[in-house]
Amino acid sequence: MTTKKHSAQNIIEFVFVFLVTMSVFFSIIELGLYWRAKYCVANLANEVIANIQITAQNRQSEQEIINNALTAVKKSSGLLNLSNTEYSVLGSNGSYTIKSNFLKQGQSALVVFVDIHDIKNSDVRVGAAYRYNGIFLFKDGKTISSVPMYSVQKF
Repeated sequence: MTTKKHSAQNIIEFVFVFLVTMSVFFSIIELGLYWRAKYCVANLANEVIANIQITAQNRQSEQEIINNALTAVKKSSGLLNLSNTEYSVLGSNGSYTIKSNFLKQGQSALVVFVDIHDIKNSDVRVGAAYRYNGIFLFKDGKTISSVPMYSVQKF
């Protein structure tokens, strides 16, 4: 009789320890995926601003700058699993928004803001926002944003 009680106690203890261990394990995986997405958004914003700065220093038009920004977004968005996504460009007069047509919870998964203050002085600002939906944590979504800051250098 005591062996049945002892084995039942072992099963109950195992279940509780297993649940706690798996919760910690999945949380670590989820946080790793979140930090990877955060790094990828910062990398995307840096890549876009670098391409825009090179284009602006070559004294190209606003439309060429936005086209280069769109190309950089398409190249870098594969890191966020958005490689086959179409993008739309909205805006005018130096203020543009590049949005992915892939939606997460009714919102665009990736939005890149491009603000062209002064092409002659290569004064361009970029910001990127990505809607991250987690598997275990952040199920309702969390916005990851990056606004790289660079000093403008002319060559």
